[in-house]
Order: sequence, then structure tokens, then C-alpha cells
Amino acid sequence: MAMSLVMAITPAFSALGWEERYLPDPSVCWAEINKADGCVLHLYASLFKNKMNMGFECCEAIRGLDYKCKNWMFNHGRFTPEFGNRVKRFCATLGVTLPPSYRIYYPQTHGHGGLEH
Repeated sequence: MAMSLVMAITPAFSALGWEERYLPDPSVCWAEINKADGCVLHLYASLFKNKMNMGFECCEAIRGLDYKCKNWMFNHGRFTPEFGNRVKRFCATLGVTLPPSYRIYYPQTHGHGGLEH
């Protein structure tokens, strides 16, 4: 299910003018999350049940994502920046510190723009 979601989302970014070279490889992002057993399932369950429920290993996997993956994961579809912040707050209760917020990755263009931190 997660892979079909990844495949459906990636072309949408290209259609919106995002160049693929600025996006992470979604399969790499999901593979990192999948290193924690059941993490993808727990993320979706937390989202749909509106109750955070994931383990320490899942929070560690999210923390281990690179910057582009974090921004990609928490800036599309139902995984909104607000949901990313809920994940952050929940993981903090487990002792895992995540970045303060997830913001959209803006590629540099002709000396303007850049990454929002």
C-alpha cells in the first residue's frame, strides 16, 4: 500500500513544477521508516485514529531520515506539517528529539530561495 501511495504522489510533484533532482527517492524514505517494524502502519493508524501510537523504534527511524525525506514525508497528502509536529511531540514523550518543525523544501533557483530551516 505504501509503495502505491509513493508512486501516485511522485508524479504529482513533477506536474507541479518540482524538479525530481530536488526530491528524495521516496522508496529510500519509506525503506528507512520500514526499518522499524510496523512503523508505517503505526503512522497511518495514528493519523486515521487521531491518536498517536508508535514505539521508540519508529521515532528513531523518523529521526534518522535525512532532511529531504522528512520534508517530503510531512508535506504531502495527509502527512501534513501539523501531523509532523504531533509526531514530534509524541516522540518527545518517548525521549526522542525530532527537529522543531517540518517545512517544505524549496530548491535554490538562480541565487534565490533555498532551504527553510
